[in-house]
Amino acid sequence: MDSGATDHMTCDPHKFINFSPNCSKIAIINANGISSPIEVEGVGTISISPSLSIFDVLFVPTLNCNLLSVSKLTKSHSCVALFYPTHYFSRTSIPRRRLTVVEREGLYYLENVSQQTHKGMLACLANEHIHDKNKKEIWLWHRRLGHPSFGYLKKLFPSLFHKCNISDFICETCVMAKSHHDVFPLSNKKTDFPFSLIHTDVWGPAPQSTHNGKKWFINFVDDCTRVTWVYLLKHKSDVCNVFRSFHHMIVTQLIHTLRSFNQTMEENILRLS
Repeated sequence: MDSGATDHMTCDPHKFINFSPNCSKIAIINANGISSPIEVEGVGTISISPSLSIFDVLFVPTLNCNLLSVSKLTKSHSCVALFYPTHYFSRTSIPRRRLTVVEREGLYYLENVSQQTHKGMLACLANEHIHDKNKKEIWLWHRRLGHPSFGYLKKLFPSLFHKCNISDFICETCVMAKSHHDVFPLSNKKTDFPFSLIHTDVWGPAPQSTHNGKKWFINFVDDCTRVTWVYLLKHKSDVCNVFRSFHHMIVTQLIHTLRSFNQTMEENILRLS
């Protein structure tokens, strides 16, 4: 089978059931890079099976293989072509006119279509259809039941997992939702006096602003007492002014001197100053 060939071609004259040396196409161009045309010595009909014949097959003696054009086959027989990893299957609208091709080393080869082989290929296709249907059912129940594990689903629906491995199913939503963050080490250390250490962070911008147009906030947390102050900001550049206001409030109202900020906040304030 050749999806790039424009015509059916053969190098064996004994395959024709009828043949005519008169052909409208007198030469073909090979796809191996040779630009010189290859002579065509006739055209005829080849019988693939008792119920299926291929028309307008070119006789090219210099070819070293027989070629079936996928495009011409689907047009002349009004058929549907299905490509699978191990075989190719073509089915026409007329019952019992089917063409089966086996894949070997990256190429699709037409085999002798005996009744036994034909039934075996149909059974293979039926099994693949059932396998695909079962996989769709498994995914459907996985979503309906709130994303349980596929091992649990196998216990609930063992018939659906016939010839299906649990490892074949990977749900991206489950992987993201059931993943765990790194555990931070517990720490019982804290300062002995208020305002010896202040933790702070700036967050924003928020997707929605407040009624007065503020989209940022900064918080200050005292390491000793865990008392927290939160200030809303219109712009990130307001951090420096808010810090000065907070520092002035601590010094004048609470009569304390700030001893230490975390290093990240100091760098941010210096950069915004």
